[in-house]
Amino acid sequence: MGSERWSPRTQDKMVRVISQETFDAAVLENVVEFDMSLEEAIREAESEFSAMDVRTDVVKNFTLSEDKKSVVHAVVKALEEIRSELELPSGSKLQEPLATVRAQCKLSVAHRILVNQHNGYDTLLSLMKKVQDDPELLEQTLKAMVALTETNPDILTPEGTQLMLQLINDWKSRTNEPAVAEYLARWSTECCLKHEDNRQNMVTAGSLESLAALLQAQKSCSRAMRAACKAIRAFTLDDDIRQEFSKAHEHARVLVEDHDLITICLEILKDYLNESDTASELLSTVGKLCVRAEYCQLAVDKGALVVINDVLVSFPDHAVLNKQAMLLLKNMVGNDKVKVEAMRTGAPSLIIAALDKHQTVPGLCEAGISALSMLALRVPAHAKSLVQTGAADAVIQAMKIHTQEKQLQKLGCMAIRNMVARVPENQQHFLEIGAENLIKQAVEIHGQPMKDVAQAALRDLGTDVKLQEQWKGTGHEIHR
Repeated sequence: MGSERWSPRTQDKMVRVISQETFDAAVLENVVEFDMSLEEAIREAESEFSAMDVRTDVVKNFTLSEDKKSVVHAVVKALEEIRSELELPSGSKLQEPLATVRAQCKLSVAHRILVNQHNGYDTLLSLMKKVQDDPELLEQTLKAMVALTETNPDILTPEGTQLMLQLINDWKSRTNEPAVAEYLARWSTECCLKHEDNRQNMVTAGSLESLAALLQAQKSCSRAMRAACKAIRAFTLDDDIRQEFSKAHEHARVLVEDHDLITICLEILKDYLNESDTASELLSTVGKLCVRAEYCQLAVDKGALVVINDVLVSFPDHAVLNKQAMLLLKNMVGNDKVKVEAMRTGAPSLIIAALDKHQTVPGLCEAGISALSMLALRVPAHAKSLVQTGAADAVIQAMKIHTQEKQLQKLGCMAIRNMVARVPENQQHFLEIGAENLIKQAVEIHGQPMKDVAQAALRDLGTDVKLQEQWKGTGHEIHR
């Protein structure tokens, strides 16, 4: 019927998962033996397997052959058509089957698994090699490969990595065909997400150098450039739970020190301040690279604070752009010298204005609160100035509006701590505008995950808070 395997959904038992072949056979039996329509047969098969506690995470949008003796999957048929065309010199009938593969892969993981089982990855690789000088067909093939690789990065092979890099290097400067460069970058991104081994293997093969060159070469095409930014940032992630260690920091170091990417992004950004989507991607990329104090200073030296202030002043209506500007600022002011410079530029007032204008946007509020919190951290003079400027009111207002946003509530508590911990005169203002009740309410709503940070904030506010002793040191070795 199918194989049994452990599922994290149950955590305490083995779950039986049906194979595509078994499900297809059951449906076919319902049609042939019980004279059901295809739709009835599929529903009946689902019901039967469900009654036996068997999951049917398989493809269910298929048809039957004319003689009703076999199941026909559109994506399998499309792959067969592509393989047939591969054997012909022209390959003129590839557009439709490629579009089918792409569309089917985008439907579900089950469709992508079905393509894997029918050698779809190798088929697309072979096709890429054949059409690598044909921009239209190469673009369509890359679109299908991106769809197949989405949440499915295990399929990448060394051969695929080498072909990807060869194509990036061949196409990076062809600005008249930016769609190919865009989908090459997207393919790279999908291969990297939640897959540390792929990232490291691709870096070893030269991906960082190729993508940095692609970003520069395609700076006149915003779509390709945005895709390149996402591909580059994918190497700075630590998102693979299967791996104990990540080289995200090392990849960021290489991008900054070997490829000068902070400078490149900030230079390009000056030409895209009126295009919010592209500017946001560039700001986000710089933010991901500011992982060391010296990189934060480099960003400032290259004009990052000026760019951030320009964004907040000139584009107050662009919430996403404002959010990325504040996230970059938050990362940069981890450097205490940069923190002082940011305060001098008047950035706090601009952040508070953005929080006031976009107070209903939780992501932007989190970014703004984080930036204010970092500006206040360990610098009492900054904390005092921020409260006088209106930062306390902005933080509390955001917490009042977004009571259900756990992360925002946590960030709010941390910002309160940073503004009052070494500045007792700030405590009274926070208490007057309702900080204590808001913090207690956050604990009631979000429970244990909020408790530690909330109690710390209440303690620093000077309120009566009961701190729980985790350990009293009464073991016999210590007690003697």
